[in-house]
Amino acid sequence: MPQKVDTNDLLVKLTELQMLYKAMSQNIMSEYDLSASALNLIAILGEEKATLKAITELSQLDKSTISRQMNTLVKKELVLKTTGEDKRFAYFTLSDNAKSLYISYNETFKKQFSEILAGWTEEEKHLLSVLLGRLNRSLTNGMNSL
Repeated sequence: MPQKVDTNDLLVKLTELQMLYKAMSQNIMSEYDLSASALNLIAILGEEKATLKAITELSQLDKSTISRQMNTLVKKELVLKTTGEDKRFAYFTLSDNAKSLYISYNETFKKQFSEILAGWTEEEKHLLSVLLGRLNRSLTNGMNSL
């Protein structure tokens, strides 16, 4: 007969996982002198050229926050700011440095995570993937029903 699992115990373990994952992320971000918001904006821009309005809509943050963050990325030379024919609009694109930094960050993150899972069997990693997928779907469905 399966052992009963306390929901509170699951929540405690999820909280611990979240904290450990966040700490790992922050350690790697500090190695690359990046913030979570910078990574988010770099991911949003990708290979695209976008206006502040478009970035604001994609990020779902307010315009003043995005403007401040984009200006910081421009000063760090991670984002290039140009104007089009219509001088009222500025366009943002990633610099080559930002693209390579983002790729390097992701490779480091994947390597670190692979090292963490090094002692796991393929079956255990597959089971974790299946269970995380199921949890994500359940959370999505639960949030949609609120």
